[in-house]
Amino acid sequence: MGPRHLRTVARRERLVIGLLLALQAPLVPACDSGALCRLLEAAAASNQMATLAPGGYRAIAETETATLGRWEGRIQGATLLEQTSSEVHWSNSEGFAQRVVGSRSFPNAIPLSRLVFVKIGWVVPTLVGDRLSIVPRNGPGETRYRETLSGPLAPVVVVHPLASDRARYYRYSRGARAEAGIDCVEVTIVEGQPGELALFEGEMYLDSESHAVVRLKGRIRMPVRKKSFFEPAEVLVDLSSRRLPGAGWVPLMQRFEIQTENARAYGFGATRRVVSRFYDAEPLPRDPGALSVDAATGYSLTAAPPDSLRRFTGWRTSAGAMTDAAHDADFARFRPAQLQASGRPAVLLQGYGPGDFVRLNRIEGLFTGVSLMIRGAAPGLLLRGTGGYAWSEKTVRGGANVRWTRRAWLLEARGGRSLEVTNDFRDQFDDPSLGALAGRDPWDYVDRLGAGAAISRLLGRGSLARLELAWVEDRAVGRHMDKSLLGRLLRDNRNVAEGSYLRTRLLLDWNPAVSPAVARDGIGFRAELETATGDLDYTRVEARVVTRKSLRPLFLMARLHAGAVFAQDPPPQQLFELGGSAGFPGYEYKEFAGNLALLFRTRVTYPLPLLDAPLRIGRGITLPALAPAVSVGLQSGLADATNSGARAAVRNLGVLRDDKTGALVLDPETGVARPASAPANHLRTSLDIRVGVFGDALGVGLARALTRGRKTTFFVAIGRQF
Repeated sequence: MGPRHLRTVARRERLVIGLLLALQAPLVPACDSGALCRLLEAAAASNQMATLAPGGYRAIAETETATLGRWEGRIQGATLLEQTSSEVHWSNSEGFAQRVVGSRSFPNAIPLSRLVFVKIGWVVPTLVGDRLSIVPRNGPGETRYRETLSGPLAPVVVVHPLASDRARYYRYSRGARAEAGIDCVEVTIVEGQPGELALFEGEMYLDSESHAVVRLKGRIRMPVRKKSFFEPAEVLVDLSSRRLPGAGWVPLMQRFEIQTENARAYGFGATRRVVSRFYDAEPLPRDPGALSVDAATGYSLTAAPPDSLRRFTGWRTSAGAMTDAAHDADFARFRPAQLQASGRPAVLLQGYGPGDFVRLNRIEGLFTGVSLMIRGAAPGLLLRGTGGYAWSEKTVRGGANVRWTRRAWLLEARGGRSLEVTNDFRDQFDDPSLGALAGRDPWDYVDRLGAGAAISRLLGRGSLARLELAWVEDRAVGRHMDKSLLGRLLRDNRNVAEGSYLRTRLLLDWNPAVSPAVARDGIGFRAELETATGDLDYTRVEARVVTRKSLRPLFLMARLHAGAVFAQDPPPQQLFELGGSAGFPGYEYKEFAGNLALLFRTRVTYPLPLLDAPLRIGRGITLPALAPAVSVGLQSGLADATNSGARAAVRNLGVLRDDKTGALVLDPETGVARPASAPANHLRTSLDIRVGVFGDALGVGLARALTRGRKTTFFVAIGRQF
């Protein structure tokens, strides 16, 4: 029994089932007016005629698959980007076939999100038929037609809003006014559906002349029986088509999307996005003798050899262009409730920062807490409270926050007690909440009490201007955890100056998505001015410029940090400290410190031409490409103490201890304990080379300080440490 015979049997069975379902349809009116009912009847008749019409099309489909990170509720960018180019073919006699001819990957982070593995749509071959067929995205390889009739490789079958049995599943109302020549219909799901079939909910756009479906935008509720770790509950879709003479309406652009919220941190989350554009569509010869192809039949998938996929050069769009042209807010109406900017009043178990529920560091040991959020008490109002206990330190920390949002303005008031890090020139989007889990906890901390208010203005594309006024009290804290969970000796916490003060802070963060963690070329800038008056008295200025540029096949990243503290006696926690594998490899942890600092970092990465295509594991599971890469980095910086007070503050940071034994490190000439840091009044430089996977976001490397007497050091890079 060949594939063509299987298709014929499947078509006949579905036509009979569709007729029986139509006869069982309830007599409840499905639309809210006679005019709308007549429009739907005409559209359904047009849909049925298109289903029975012979013919088909072939085209080039270029697809961009991205996993996007979302930070602070305002910044978004692709941490994983893959492109494929395919030759697609659909006809009434042969069904759908796809051949992948080009593939390339641009990873920027370790793919830890579940979304990377979740099944998501790739293409809907046609928008006609009683059922829509969503072909799932898969890695390049061979998928035979027989394998797609059932099981994990089978397409997701969706009841078409114009199906003959539509009244069983849908209700209709007039949608918002659309462009000239287009009718918009709102489609809702009948309550009480058992969830055995996938159903569409959203906006259906019809051509006023032909009544053909021009666009479907909304969400698809997936079958309940299919839910699993790899199956989403719903998928956001935007499917559009265009008229092709001789082939009816064919796909133009298709988008599938899954959006999630991180329960640990408000405004943080991830999006899985698949966008396809169809080019060079042309009709196929008609076969009047063939039966129509019901959209619920299977498909076939093949791919060119790996070398050919890698050498493909016929890309129609630059990497990231389709992803950047789309935005989460495009689906504002259809996103899950927890992602809506407003809604019914609700109390949510929702963190505000990454460490609100659980964190592990050498000061607190294990900290466990709870965070509640009240949303919708008033338009734009968000109330949040958090609290928890540090089990080794035996200390309670927490706070409260009130935020009101109106258009692009944010007003905020907060107060509480927190453990804050004092590290400088930090990597974008880093997370210190589990610093003592495996390593030596590469952070230093201050216990900070405070209350204040802030006003912020959103400037577009994640950019922000912010003014904050707060009363703050800094307290010293010590180590209460000696070793990490893997047995590594943890460092002493560096000393701080205690005292209370009135703090004013002005921040400008421009184009923050330009970072090593995001596949986006451009320039980003951040500047911060902070003044303090009281027991601690200082003015602190810090700026950062980041650039990323793709130079096929290489890509270049560079970052310049600069900062200064102006004070007669600057607090040690406000000094700039440099050194360590994350920001200045080749030098020891925070080896240099001062009130004036400069750090330049640049890295050139070369993706290796192997393992650069998505991996198919078993049936229906696709993993991101390992995408190994080699990179070379150059770092150069200084940290100078420009007055006697700054030099005293550097000495007050603490003393140096041996990494393995914890014993004091003594000066061989004086026998006195060496300070933890020292000023560097001229540029220090280091080089490193690393090899890793996911674009060197997980790798190993060697670093060497370009200073006489220094040794080459080995380091492990977890995350795009740059």
